[in-house]
Amino acid sequence: MSVSKVPMVRCRLDGPEGAVESLRYIPLAEFELWRYLMETRHGRQVVVEEVSVWVAEESGTWNSGFADEELQPVVRLRLERPSRYGVPIPMERYYPAETYPQAQEALLSHFEEEPCRVLGATPGYFVPAGAVGRRKQAARFA
Repeated sequence: MSVSKVPMVRCRLDGPEGAVESLRYIPLAEFELWRYLMETRHGRQVVVEEVSVWVAEESGTWNSGFADEELQPVVRLRLERPSRYGVPIPMERYYPAETYPQAQEALLSHFEEEPCRVLGATPGYFVPAGAVGRRKQAARFA
């Protein structure tokens, strides 16, 4: 079984220096639109920390080869929200594992009038680019 990787941006919204609540993981494919909305509609500053990949934790099928301190636990939340056209809209959001319960609650509060259906949460990891590079180099010499 192959491990699917999601290109991901780790960034922070303006707020207290280093506060975990300001940490965001945004899929690279959506990042520029998300950044535009945060900065123009919400007046928030976005600071990119790193671009790398998110991988799902698949116990028993994935031996990452990374040291524990290299992996940053991130939960993928999959949902469907109603649309005015009668067809549900799929959504995926990524949250630091330590703030996931509060972040999920905050997200769902935006849809109280038309509740979202939670499809599932997948634990995984943001793998910093430096760790990915070291692993590829080690694989070449193995």
